[in-house]
Amino acid sequence: MFHGCTIFRDAATKYIHVQNQVSLGAGETVNAKVSFESWLWEEARVAIKHYHGDNGIFTAELFRESCTEEGQTQSFSGVGAQHQNAEAERAIQTVMYMARSFMIHTALNWGEFGSDDLSLWSFAVDHAAWLYNRIPQRTSGLTPLEMLTKCKTDHSDLLRTHVWGCPVFVLEPKLQDGKKLPKWNRRARMGQFLGFSKQHSSTVALVRNLHTGYVSPQYHVVFDDNFETVFHDGKSDDQLQKLCNDLFANNRDCYVEEEYDEDGVLLYTPPPLDEVWLSEPERCERRHALDKQRIRTERRE
Repeated sequence: MFHGCTIFRDAATKYIHVQNQVSLGAGETVNAKVSFESWLWEEARVAIKHYHGDNGIFTAELFRESCTEEGQTQSFSGVGAQHQNAEAERAIQTVMYMARSFMIHTALNWGEFGSDDLSLWSFAVDHAAWLYNRIPQRTSGLTPLEMLTKCKTDHSDLLRTHVWGCPVFVLEPKLQDGKKLPKWNRRARMGQFLGFSKQHSSTVALVRNLHTGYVSPQYHVVFDDNFETVFHDGKSDDQLQKLCNDLFANNRDCYVEEEYDEDGVLLYTPPPLDEVWLSEPERCERRHALDKQRIRTERRE
């Protein structure tokens, strides 16, 4: 569980980077600094020359030594003088207000299965920063991410975003029968959307399993942005099924598909669902299929 975070803001591009930490000590903060600098170099080939911070942990000897080793200079705001770093303070405040709004909105619309758990704050902050970096600025019309990477975007990532904390339904990565709605257990397959994975290049959703609390990237999901499936008093099973059919048709994202070469040879297939998302009959069916595959492999050998 994270106990805090260090938020870095680039003065030139206004890009914000959040590094979550299990503690707020100097060692963890230096690790966050190293991770940020490594990410910045990988993404934009930019090296940090100067840090401006408050008089907190950034004055620690360990942090100062890290800056000296990297040839970086430091400056500090006066005690109680946050206005000396006003732009950064205001941007950080905006991100934190966004994250708080996400969590309040989720708590007001869905209070079951720990969906309003305060320990999810780190995911809300990450998603707020993700959005902040992709929203065009009024003055330039460019996003902080565009200014940092010097690459223009078509904003397709914003078009594919969803309401933080909303219910999602996890499906098999590959549809077995064309584009028809597969049979899926709404209760067993329901999760919670917590933003996008940092480990993938595209907008792959991070989904929390409501029963185990485990958060993992999922490649084929149906989003309920309006929380309609969690407030269904008075709705019949037929009405709920129609609602799910509409969500499947209009609010479904499939992030990965099978890839073939020019000769039609299968190069890549999406990973199967983890067993935590499967019902008991589905688990038995998977084990049976794996046993049959193992027997076929042994016969070939």
